[in-house]
This record gives sequence, structure tokens and C-alpha cells, in this order.
Amino acid sequence: MWETLKALENNSFLIRAKLYVPDKPGYLAKLAEFFSKRNINIVLFYYNRSEHPNRVVIEGKTLNEKNLQDLYNVLSNQGFLEEIYEENLEITELENILKLSVYLEHKPGTLFKIAQILKKYEANVIYMIFNELVSENKANIAFYVNDSKHINSLLNELNEIGYHYNLEYSGVNQEDTNKLIGLNLVERFYLKLKKILSEKEVENLRKMVNASKSLSDTLLKFNREAGQNLEAGQIFGNILAFAIASKSKTRENFFYRRLPSFPLGSLLIHTFKLPSGGNVYLLEIEQEYIMIDGSYGIYYEDTKNMLKTNKIPPEKIRKIYLTHPDADHAGLSGYFQKEFGVEVYIHKEALDVIKNENRAYGVNTPLYELNHYFTILVNYFTKCNFPQEYKTFNTEEMENLYGFKVIDSFKFGDLVFKVLESLGGHIAGQVFFLCEDGVIFTADYLLWIPSLTEEEKNILNIPKYLMTSTNTNSKIFKKEMELLENLCLNLDQKLKNQGKGLIILPGHGDYYPARLLQGN
Repeated sequence: MWETLKALENNSFLIRAKLYVPDKPGYLAKLAEFFSKRNINIVLFYYNRSEHPNRVVIEGKTLNEKNLQDLYNVLSNQGFLEEIYEENLEITELENILKLSVYLEHKPGTLFKIAQILKKYEANVIYMIFNELVSENKANIAFYVNDSKHINSLLNELNEIGYHYNLEYSGVNQEDTNKLIGLNLVERFYLKLKKILSEKEVENLRKMVNASKSLSDTLLKFNREAGQNLEAGQIFGNILAFAIASKSKTRENFFYRRLPSFPLGSLLIHTFKLPSGGNVYLLEIEQEYIMIDGSYGIYYEDTKNMLKTNKIPPEKIRKIYLTHPDADHAGLSGYFQKEFGVEVYIHKEALDVIKNENRAYGVNTPLYELNHYFTILVNYFTKCNFPQEYKTFNTEEMENLYGFKVIDSFKFGDLVFKVLESLGGHIAGQVFFLCEDGVIFTADYLLWIPSLTEEEKNILNIPKYLMTSTNTNSKIFKKEMELLENLCLNLDQKLKNQGKGLIILPGHGDYYPARLLQGN
């Protein structure tokens, strides 16, 4: 946008423009210099990189219309009028962020002098606002200095040339930083990671992202989509941070909790809770095993060692049945297939989710693109490895149980497990596994919230995570929850009459008796 107006007073001319600069130190100084050299007084300057990392809204006044034409020519020739969207991931140190109110003379060249000082110390402006209608003598500026040792020198130099300032913010705490305008969501994401990972791990992650154009572009696209869907973006960001934090819990930092094994007919059911991600369930008959779901792929070697420690030979796992294709439930399956030839069973629609790298594939939702970039990032950072070959469930309805289609079944020992097809509330290709002798695997439904760790609740925000934003259709999800509760309570009552009960085995947290659902 470029607009020239004749002002009412002093026969002056007014320029209004939207200009675009790279998200790098020094470019705002270059822009201000073009105005200063043509004696054009800037009366409005607005740059906020959290809104747009490259856009500057600017107004200037001059008595000479030719100056405006000269300015237009140089800006056009150097590409400042061409719209771009490019951003850098630079701001990862709280203590290097400063916000100032700077008091200055209202005349041509003033903002240029400030911008020169910032450029000298390689300070990256994250927002700069000046509006003569609000205050002729005050500009608000926030910037990031790569080397904290330069901060005092920069501030002293501002004072020396007569630009006195109030220091309104110096990065000291996470809460204030979350309110600081100018940071993009990706940078807030890195600052969040610093609460979970060590400084070294965050820095290695930043280097890895910056070294991969594809990964960096995907993260920035995720940032852009998250910014358009703020509530969902925040929750997705929390989950993504939690997924990446799994990297710090491998090898010597790996831990798990084994819940008590229990019998069901001729079976033994073993349950393992890993540091993050989904639960791992093993069903055993005479040293033969099948696995229900798994966890993040990044835990594969640790999971094998965990099983060996608990006298469960990984090579004895014959089949893996997946409830759905999210990385925290299916990420291990491809590794087991590659090393041990395990057969992996999954719903046909889950294959489209995997192929298109989008957990919202096949669903008309405004969060479609956000889900796409989120899926790519989570799969990458958690080293998700889907199998090369699949066995798919039948999809014809065999019977209907309490509102769910029974589409298939499998036997293990003397027990039959029915495959119930989801209505599509959480993700395409979702199924549940029900053995009417006493267990149901519910994946991300019917979690027993009190059994979740504080880390899971705080970082994943699980009650919200599994009831709103990460579901492809929240209304259907809510209906499914009600149907599942009804199914479980009715089956539990039937089993109770036989002196038994139904156990719910969710994908996160502890298993629990279905009768605890009463009164929920």
C-alpha cells in the first residue's frame, strides 16, 4: 500500500505506506535512513513482529512532494513494497529482551538515530511504536540483544545522545514474557521448552531446526496457523512441547511405572506407563504376547530394555493392535515390525491419516492446516515410525453395541476381543477393543484424571486436550464419551451379577473399574 495525501496545514504532504523488511537486525534502521535522508518526518511508525514479522506501517510528512517520489523509487527498487512473510527463530533468552519508553525530539532523523544504535549492537527489534497523535516525544521499543554484555553499552549510548528512556521490562520471568508483545508463538514455544529441557537441549533443538529448512518452514507454518487459532494453538503448543521433552527422558533418564498385572481368563494383562505418550499394554498367554498400542517411537530402545527387565521377551510379541494413528500410541509399532516382523493391525481410515501426515484428514475443520503441521512436527520430534505393512480391520457392521458398530474381532487364547468403530470424534480410524469377559481398551477416552501426573496435567492440559481442541469433532467426541460410559456401566452391571466387573484400560493414566464412572 502506498498513498500520498496533501495535508491541510503548512502545504505539507503526507505519505502512508505498508512496507516489508526481513526479520533481521538492521533493516528497520535502513528503512528509517531512507526517510531521514529525504527530510521526511516520521509521524507514525508501527512494527509488531508477533502480528507480522516483516510488515511496517508508516506515515511521514514533508514540504517537498518530490521527496516522496524519490522515497517511493528507492523503496520500490530495493523491494520494500513487495509483501513477504519470513521470520527467524532467534529469541530464546529471557534476559536479553528489553522494553523501553524512549523520549525524543519530534523531527526528521530521530528514529533513524535510535535505529542506528540498535543496529550497531545487533539488536533485533521485536516491536517499535511511535504515533505523534498519542505522544510527539515518546516511542515504545522492545528488542532482543544476542549478547547480553552489550546491553549496558547500548543503553548508555542512548543516554549520551540525549535519548532518555524508562526501562519498562527486562526479561526476568516467564509470566511477564508471555504478555510481551513482539514475540512470535514459536519463540514463546522455545521459552516454554526451557522450563522442561536443559539449556543445552533447547539450544541443540534450535540448531537442529535452523539447520533444516523443511523443519523450520513447517514450524513457522505451524506458528502462523496457531496464531490464527489462538486457543487451539496454545494447547497444540503445550502438547508439542511435551512431545519434544520426551527426548530428555531416554536412556539413563528413562523411567516407567508398571501397574499390577491381572488375569483375565487364560490371559495375563501387563500395563506399563512410560514417561510421556500412551500406555503400553501386553497380553500374555504362555510366553506369547500381543501388544495394544504403544508410545512414542523415541522410546523404542528403552521399551525393549524395559520389557526384558520385566521378563517379557520383545521377540515374543506376535501382533500389535492399534486404537488410532497418533504418534503417542502408534510411534513404536514400525520399529517392532522392522526388527521382529510383528503384524500390525489398524483401521483402514487410519492409513489416510498416516499417508497425508494430518490427524484431521478427511474432516472439514478450520483447524485442518494446524493439524497438518502439528502432525508433521510431533511425528518428527518423537521419531514416530509407522509400519511399512499393515493388516486392516474389516469395516462391515457385524452388530451394534450401545451405539457403536462392531466391525471385526480377534481371538487370543480363549477370549474374543470385539473391534468397535469410533464415530470419528477424536481422529479418523479410531477403534476400541472390548472383551465382554471384563476389559475395554478406550485409548484417549474415559481417562481416569486423578491418576495422571502433575506433569501430564500441567503440560498436556489433558482434560481440555482430550475434550476440545485436538478432537476433530468435539460434539461427536462428547457423544462418544456418553455412549462409552453407558456401554461400560451396563456391561459392568452384567458382570457384577456374575461376581466380576469391567476394567477400563485407557491410553493414558491408570486402569480402573468401570463402576467408578457412576456419578460422573
